[in-house]
Amino acid sequence: MTSLRMAPADPGRDLAAIAHFTAGIFGQPQHADQFAEGYFGNSHYDWDTTRLIWDGERLVHHWGVWGYAMRLEAARLRVAGIGAVATAETHRLQGLMRQAATASFAAMYANGYDLTILRGRYYARFGYRRAWNYVTYRLQPDEIPALSLEAPYLPLGAEHTAGIVALYNHDYEAYSGTAVRPTYRMLHGDDMGAYGWLDGEGRLMGYVRALPSDDQQALRCLEAAGDAEQGLAVLADLFKHGEYKALEFFTLPDEHPMLRLLRRGACVVENRYFHCGGWQVRLVNLGSTLEKIRPLLGARLRGSGLARWQGDLYLDSGEQQATLRIQAGEVEVVPAAPGEHRLSGGPDLARLLMGSDEPQEVIRQANMISTGEAAGLANVLFPNLHPMLSNWDEY
Repeated sequence: MTSLRMAPADPGRDLAAIAHFTAGIFGQPQHADQFAEGYFGNSHYDWDTTRLIWDGERLVHHWGVWGYAMRLEAARLRVAGIGAVATAETHRLQGLMRQAATASFAAMYANGYDLTILRGRYYARFGYRRAWNYVTYRLQPDEIPALSLEAPYLPLGAEHTAGIVALYNHDYEAYSGTAVRPTYRMLHGDDMGAYGWLDGEGRLMGYVRALPSDDQQALRCLEAAGDAEQGLAVLADLFKHGEYKALEFFTLPDEHPMLRLLRRGACVVENRYFHCGGWQVRLVNLGSTLEKIRPLLGARLRGSGLARWQGDLYLDSGEQQATLRIQAGEVEVVPAAPGEHRLSGGPDLARLLMGSDEPQEVIRQANMISTGEAAGLANVLFPNLHPMLSNWDEY
């Protein structure tokens, strides 16, 4: 007879067991030490909200949480990123994932999280909905801008980590969906694929991160900071030294200056939608999320044709409810009270709050119930912010 028990993760006792268990489940047992060193240890792994299930002394399920601050325009939301979800083959189809997830959601709420975001399939049953799409820019060789290098560049190593973090946080300050760094605190030069340029005193002025695609057919830019034209020139130089058929850009924010430059020329933009895969979001705390974005909501109203609107907007996610009291461009979060203007969005309400798509698209896709002037208010309050998490911060 088995004896199952669930518990948070203990950094002083469980690190090796977690690393070996998950590395083995995902077919990489030889990388268990690297998992322990950089993925779980020395990272934003949240030991308190992670949930483990043990069968006696044997680990049989891992629901991992990586906590980070996510930018949403000027607001900062506390996000629980879910990763390395794994169940021992002998214990599958026994509901362990649901038990661990449910306990973790309660811990997230208690520990001040606003949203939880993950990537994968099978999670809609836990209330996750599409957070953002996979957007890829693709250029053929003759479409790559012909720009001159304004400064020499060099491969970056771990000694440049602090400079990369500082430059990234500066340049990505306004890009919704991005993580406030540091996330992972140990980066290794041999797998970063980062190339940067320095000033006369050796300070990092800009960089690109570029790696071959899985099929080796494209050079894929995964991140860039600093002067966009210099970055494109570096990428063009890297491209011509390889045997690539295309230059791609992936996980760059929609308003990144490099993408704005590309949109002035010739390129193909692929916007890949997922029904039950890709990046997904789930609401943890409706009230705290609304309170953190409340200044944004007021600013959006004051800059719109609804600047003088007055009334209450009732929001219902199914599990949680709240009311926004609006008066002359000012917004207050008050106890839930159903009224004339109502938006019942179920789990998809999280998509509206984070601006994952055009608001009316989200409302239609989720078959939300909208009464009174709720739909018009949603257009102003919850615009499409094109959120995007950098490949470097994925968990």
